[in-house]
Amino acid sequence: MPRALFASASAALLLGACASDKVIGRYQSAICSPDPSTQSPCHDIVPTASAFAMSIPTPSSGATASGVGFPERALAAYVNVLGRPDMSATPAALRANLAGALGGGSSSGPDDRTVVHRTLVVTVRKDPPFNPADRLEATDVTIRLAGAKFVGWDTLATAYTTINAGTVQFTAVRGLTESLSAPSGVPAAVGATLGASQSDTRAETLAVTQQAETLSADVEDGGRVLDIHRQGGLGVDLTGNTVVKVDIAYDGNPSRTVVSAIGAYHDKAGAILAPGHLALTQSLVLAPPPKADVKAKVDLTYTVRHILAGDGTYEEKDDRVQEITRTSAVANDTPLVPARDFSPTFFGLHAEGSAHGAVGILRPGGALTGLCFGTYDEAGEFLAWLRIAKPKDPSVLAEARIGFNPVPPSGAPIEPLRAADVAGLQVRPSCIA
Repeated sequence: MPRALFASASAALLLGACASDKVIGRYQSAICSPDPSTQSPCHDIVPTASAFAMSIPTPSSGATASGVGFPERALAAYVNVLGRPDMSATPAALRANLAGALGGGSSSGPDDRTVVHRTLVVTVRKDPPFNPADRLEATDVTIRLAGAKFVGWDTLATAYTTINAGTVQFTAVRGLTESLSAPSGVPAAVGATLGASQSDTRAETLAVTQQAETLSADVEDGGRVLDIHRQGGLGVDLTGNTVVKVDIAYDGNPSRTVVSAIGAYHDKAGAILAPGHLALTQSLVLAPPPKADVKAKVDLTYTVRHILAGDGTYEEKDDRVQEITRTSAVANDTPLVPARDFSPTFFGLHAEGSAHGAVGILRPGGALTGLCFGTYDEAGEFLAWLRIAKPKDPSVLAEARIGFNPVPPSGAPIEPLRAADVAGLQVRPSCIA
C-alpha cells in the first residue's frame, strides 16, 4: 500500500475513534409539554418545587424489660418467688407474670400526655413539567405549628447519609456508676463494695470522602417553627425526603381526666368478686382536650440551578447557569398530628335511649366525675362484670358510688345506677358525666 494511502486510512480511523467517544445529546432533544396543546424545549422551562410534611408515631427504642431477661440464677430465684400460690395461682398466671414488664415503681404525680414523639417525613419535589438538566441546589423548609410547639429534635437524616464508603463514627456515652457498701460492723468478707453501672450509647455516622450535602435544623420562634436547611454538593439534586424525630408539646391548658382501673374481677379461686371487694385505682391524666390535633404550615424557599446553555453534554464546565431563588407556600394547613394520636380517647358507659350522660363516679368526699377507662377493652370488661355478677346494688364500686347526674330539682349528689339500667348500658368513646 502506498505510504500516502496508508496515512489517509490511519487518519480516518483515528477520527472515527474520537467521534465515537464524544458524549452528545444529553437533553437537547427533550421536549416538555405543560399541557396537551403546548410543547417547548425543556431547557426553556424553569422548574418549580413544593414541600410537604407528614408524621408517624416514633417507634419505641427497645423492648420493656421483663423477668425472662434475667441471668440463669436470678431467673431461677425470680421464678421461685412468682411461683408462690399467693403470686400465681395457676400455670397460666405464672407464665403471664414472667412475661409481664418490670415496673419502675409508682409515681405520685399525674400522667402527663401533653407531649407526643413523632417521626416527621418532609418531602421536597419538583413540580411537572420540569427540566431534567436543572436541579435544586438549596432548600429551606419551614414548618410552623398551630396550637403546639417543638420541644426538640433528633436523628436528622436524608438519603445521602449512607452513599459514601469512608465514614467516621462519633460515639457519645453517658454513664452512671454507683457504689453500694455494707453497713459498718459487717465482717470484711461481707462488707465488700459492689459497683453497678449503666450507660446509654449513641453512634453518629458522618461521611468524609465526599460532601454530598450540608444539613441542619433549628427550632425557632419559641418552639413554634422548625427550619430544615439543605445545601447540595456537586451534582446533587435535593429532591427527596428528610426524616427527623421530634417531640411536639401541646401549647395550651390541658384537660384533666381521672381515669379508673379495676385490678381484678375474680379471686384466686376464679370466683367473681363482689362490688365491695373490687380493687379500684384512679389516676389523673393531663392531655390535650378532646378532638385536638396539630396543624402545620409548610413553606419552602429553594434555589434552582437552571441551565441556559450547554446541556448538550454531560460536562458541567461548559454549562451557562442561572441561579434562581423562589418561595413556595402551602395554602392550607397540613394535619401534621391527627387528633386520634394527639388527644387520647377515654371510654365510658352510656345508658341507651336515656337523657343521662355517661355513668359517673362519686368518691367519698369528692365530686361526681365521669367513670372513665383508658381503653375500650377495660370499659367492656367492667360492663361484662356488671352483667355477669348481677349485684343487688350495681351503684357500689369498691368504696365509691356510680350513677348519673341527678335530675333537677333533686339535691342528691348522684342518681344511683339501678339493676334495670345495666342491660341498656353500652361502651362509647366518651366519659363526660
